[in-house]
Amino acid sequence: MALGAGLLLAAAFPGVGIAGLAWVAPALILAAAHGKTGGDAFRIGYVAGLAQYLASLYWLLLIPVTGYPILGWIALSAYCALYPASWVWIVSKQTHPLPLQGRGADLSLPANLSPPGRGQGWAQRTVWSLTGAAIWVALEMVVGRLLSGFPWLLVGNSQFHLLPLIQIASVAGVYGVSFLVVWVSLSLFSAALAILHQPTNRQAWLGEIILPFAALVAVFVFGFGKLRETNSNLPTLRVTFIQPSIPQTTIWDENEDAVRFHQLLQLTTDALTNATDLVL
Repeated sequence: MALGAGLLLAAAFPGVGIAGLAWVAPALILAAAHGKTGGDAFRIGYVAGLAQYLASLYWLLLIPVTGYPILGWIALSAYCALYPASWVWIVSKQTHPLPLQGRGADLSLPANLSPPGRGQGWAQRTVWSLTGAAIWVALEMVVGRLLSGFPWLLVGNSQFHLLPLIQIASVAGVYGVSFLVVWVSLSLFSAALAILHQPTNRQAWLGEIILPFAALVAVFVFGFGKLRETNSNLPTLRVTFIQPSIPQTTIWDENEDAVRFHQLLQLTTDALTNATDLVL
C-alpha cells in the first residue's frame, strides 16, 4: 500500500498529471502505517517516499553526463524520501483520536487494531488533521532550504492547473496550497476510519470533512474572485523567453562558448519574427 500510495503521489505531478491523486495519496500513506509506531511507521513512510521520488525524478537518468547518473538518481531519491518517512513517523506518534462509541462500533477489536483515544471528540480529530498538514508543510520548507534546498515536488505544485485554487498562493505561497491538500486528505482518512468503525452510522463521516471542505469552498470563491479581477487600462507586453537546450556534457566546455552564443543569437532572431515586445 505504501508503494502504491507513493506512486499515486508521483502521478499527481506533470508526466501523468492527475492532480486529484495528491488529495488522497497522503491519506493512503498514513493508512498503510495505521496502527504502527516508531521504526515500522518510519519504514512505511520511507517506502512511499522512495517510490514517489524514484518515479518523479526519472529525468535524472536522461541527463547525458559522464559517469553513473543512476547513482545520483538513487542517492537524491533516498535522501528526499527521509521527509515523508519523518512525516509518517511524527504523525503516527500523535495517535488518531477516533472514538469507539456509537451504535456500529466494534468494541471487540484487538488492542493493536482498535483506534485509540476513545472518548475524544471532533475537536481533537480536527486538531490532529490540522497538525498533520502543518507538519507536512514544515517538512516541505525544510527540504526546500536545507543543504541549499531541493524545492521540487512540493505537493502544492501538483495543483497548478486548478487556477481558482492556486490563487491562495498570492497570500500563503505554494505552502498554503500544500497545507489545504494535505488537510483535506487527512480529513478523508478520518472519514474513512469513522465509516469503518461505525458502519451503521451513515452520518459518521460528515463531521470529519465539513470544516476542510468549507475552507476549500472559501478558497475557490476567493480564487474565482481574483480571476475575475481585470483592468483593461493596464499595459500588456508580449514576452518571449529564450532557453537553449545544451547537453550537460558540453555546457562547461569553454571551447563550445562561441557555438552556444551563436545558438542564442539565432533563437533570438527567430523569436523576433513573432512581433514580441520583450525578449529574455
